[in-house]
Amino acid sequence: MTNQKPQFVDWLAQDLARRGTRFAFGVPGGGVSLDLLAAAHGAGIQTVVTAREDAAAMMAGVAGRLAHAPGLAFSTKGPGLASATNGLASALLDRMPTLFVAEAFDAGELAFLSHQVFDQAGLTGALFGDVAGGGARVLTPEAGTVAAALDGMLAPPIGPHVLLADPDLMTAPIDAPADGAPAASGPPVGLDAASDLLKSARKPVVVAGLEATAPGAAAGVLALAEKLGAPALTTYMAKGVVPDAHPNFAGVFTGGAIEQATVAAADLIVLVGLDPVELIRKPWPYDAPVLDIAGHAHDPHYMTPAARVLGDIGAAATALAATARAGDWTAAEIEGHRARFLEGMAMAQASGGGLTAAETVAETVAAFGSGPRLTVDAGAHMFSACAFWNAEAPLDVLISNGLASMGFALPAAVAAALHDPGRGAVAMTGDGGVLMCLGELKTAAAYNADVTVVVFNDARLSLIDIKREQRQMPDLGLAWPAPDFAEVARGFGFKTWTAKTAAEMRQAADAAAAETGPRLIDARIDASGYLTQLRALRG
Repeated sequence: MTNQKPQFVDWLAQDLARRGTRFAFGVPGGGVSLDLLAAAHGAGIQTVVTAREDAAAMMAGVAGRLAHAPGLAFSTKGPGLASATNGLASALLDRMPTLFVAEAFDAGELAFLSHQVFDQAGLTGALFGDVAGGGARVLTPEAGTVAAALDGMLAPPIGPHVLLADPDLMTAPIDAPADGAPAASGPPVGLDAASDLLKSARKPVVVAGLEATAPGAAAGVLALAEKLGAPALTTYMAKGVVPDAHPNFAGVFTGGAIEQATVAAADLIVLVGLDPVELIRKPWPYDAPVLDIAGHAHDPHYMTPAARVLGDIGAAATALAATARAGDWTAAEIEGHRARFLEGMAMAQASGGGLTAAETVAETVAAFGSGPRLTVDAGAHMFSACAFWNAEAPLDVLISNGLASMGFALPAAVAAALHDPGRGAVAMTGDGGVLMCLGELKTAAAYNADVTVVVFNDARLSLIDIKREQRQMPDLGLAWPAPDFAEVARGFGFKTWTAKTAAEMRQAADAAAAETGPRLIDARIDASGYLTQLRALRG
């Protein structure tokens, strides 16, 4: 009996499962995406039918990051791929490992067809451009090419690939390539110069970024900060690399004003895994030399380092910790910097006396502790959410901070809860953000995801309205009648609560924490305190 060659689509599903892919997210068409779903089912990959394709790409990226494996998403041709572009941009700039499989037309159809036809390869190629770094990003169903792309998907700069699924090639028999593995990286390069810089510094400060969330990296970063006795800050995306409760933790680094007192006191700034995509659009304000420890040399960057170490983040930090010596920082100084950060983030007071974002976060933290993961949307509420959520480990907090997209928190929470049902997830989102992905309430309900959605319902685009106020511009229609999100979510089968005061928020958070499955708290926020908080954070 002769062994039959596998179809490409079956080989792909089996290869992804071997690499650790557990879910496939998307909205199928009637063509080869159905073949992909069948193949995924046969390979033990759970398919999750979402409401929108952009949300599917975000879910796949989050699932891939948490599993440290390729995340899988799918769509139909034409409008399906077009709808996915924001999710693909998120995967690109938030550095998420995503394989997006989009149906394509075969050559025979393109000879006569114009319905739903546009240049799909051109769209995705233009989206990726030169920003993504090395490697092919737009793929066709060729096993060797796809296997090579998957082999390198988890090496920095991590990002998406789009597989344009020609129907003939997807179902064609292939010679399956041998199982590959990511190429082993050599020892970090540049350690000697870095070690010399560290030995000459008396007050170094450590700043950890998203590359430090890679498996095994955080231990090295923490060892380096402890050996130096240095204040350690994390970016939003690196929350938990240095736990919030650790005595060296000094706050969050954004490129803004709130961390400047800490960093300006340093005579050496040690960036560990910091990706410049994480920082706000302000020039680098520091004169101290910079040591950049990175998995990838980012260009452009906000500054030119005095020395750079390239290679495995954990290995580099561990090696440098072995030869480093303690600086002159005192525990009281570090505690003072941390206290100033938290005080600055808590200073927002609502002039109308209503429920604030900080109170909403505080009551949620008190009720849920550090059990579930936190996912955060772009918007004014994100400042309090990221400041006060107690992260204990990398990826305890998930946020779109490279693209900074609204509509991220709810899809990300669904993916996180499906990945780790025992932990579940809390999604903190503004009303504008949840309106962009409202259909994913259906997805959470359909798969009984253990998700609590906290909607910061202030009936406006608060962060944009703040910027309008700063420019002394007239009312530009950035507010709307407050939707009743509790009523909407009940229609999807959620357990829901509404809170207008801190006491009501406490009751709602306690009740939600005692439940499981999909639930939502409609927190009616007084937005009048956001401007003060933004000034403290960014200057």
